[in-house]
Amino acid sequence: MRKIILLSLSALLSACVADLSYRKLGDTWASNVGYTDFEIGNNKYKVSYTGGVDNTPSTVMKFAYQRAKELCKEKGFNDYVATNTESGDKQTSMHSVPSLVRVDFDTKSQTTYSFDVECKNK
Repeated sequence: MRKIILLSLSALLSACVADLSYRKLGDTWASNVGYTDFEIGNNKYKVSYTGGVDNTPSTVMKFAYQRAKELCKEKGFNDYVATNTESGDKQTSMHSVPSLVRVDFDTKSQTTYSFDVECKNK
């Protein structure tokens, strides 16, 4: 019986420790972590992701691109191009690390990635 209780408690604690960082901004009690997106033109969106203090910059970047991919799929597209409106640079590969992403660090050591996305079909 003791083993069952310990295993149950262990499973419960493991679930609490799981990475719950990928979410829409404001959807949970940790309302300062998550993604935002809004339309800025025809099939064009601004996507941002603010990570928790425990998220590495590469994880935050991954989450931002995950949201861009999901957003375009929700809109009926199968691909996207990430652009930086300030420099006009484009990154056409969804899997490479772009140099055009804006990175902000706030006083609580949270990282935010923000970029423009143009949804398209291949």
